[in-house]
Amino acid sequence: MLVSLTTLTPTMQDALRRLVAAITEHDGISPVNESGSLGIDGVREADFFFMGKRSDPYGFVVCDERDGTLLVGVHPDHRRQGVGTELLQEALRAHPGSSAWAFGTLPGSRELAARVGMRPVRELLRMELPVSARPAPTAAPGLPAGYTLDTYAPADREQVVAVNAAAFAHHPEQGRLTVAEFDDLTRQPWFDPTGLFVARHDGDVVGFHWTKRHGGGLGEVYVIAVAPEHEGRGLGRVLLDAGLDHLTRQGDDRIQLYVEGDQKRVVAMYLKAGFGIAQTDTSFERAQA
Repeated sequence: MLVSLTTLTPTMQDALRRLVAAITEHDGISPVNESGSLGIDGVREADFFFMGKRSDPYGFVVCDERDGTLLVGVHPDHRRQGVGTELLQEALRAHPGSSAWAFGTLPGSRELAARVGMRPVRELLRMELPVSARPAPTAAPGLPAGYTLDTYAPADREQVVAVNAAAFAHHPEQGRLTVAEFDDLTRQPWFDPTGLFVARHDGDVVGFHWTKRHGGGLGEVYVIAVAPEHEGRGLGRVLLDAGLDHLTRQGDDRIQLYVEGDQKRVVAMYLKAGFGIAQTDTSFERAQA
């Protein structure tokens, strides 16, 4: 039975989290991203489609209202039975302009997308760096004259969000970050202000590197942003090194990041820092009529 919901009870939230965990264990990758998880938690706006009992679903779509994306998951025991196709078709009827993510671009994802008339339009790379393989420090220049580097203070919040918006004006999700959403993220258990590095010029925030620790020795280059008018001065690399040093000091031995596949200059910076491409996520959309 297919069920459509706009609000989840705590019991249904737990059931969906269990299904996500089972899929993740089988595939080695989660079918939902951070924004989708926040939707399940009720922090962000989302609609939901389920197959199975509300207390024991075996397939779902999270319709992320904030990002305009559809996140699909089917329990391994119920695949190749048309479950994903039916769920995605129903979700697209309700949200016809949404794109769909295939995290890891697993086998069958392209075929599923084609069945519902969707085509690949975007790739997101997950890059990884084993700390043991990080290149030895070089005599690279430090901060340019007139710039300082320290860590986040609550008074920085609006300037951090403004720099993020300017740096990611081209980005369909990251550039939308609001002050309220930033505040929500700073209330997450993983947030650590000492892991949010801020570059300043004349006292104003002009760049930042927000790190994230997942536990189990895994750290993340969560966001690096430099205001466009301050690009080309080497701030990105200085911020990257500061965050990598911090995560290493905290005991992380693996560091990951996500970057758009078409951002060749940024990808090149990460490759030079020792990162390699570990995974490719694909976004699919329906052709516009």
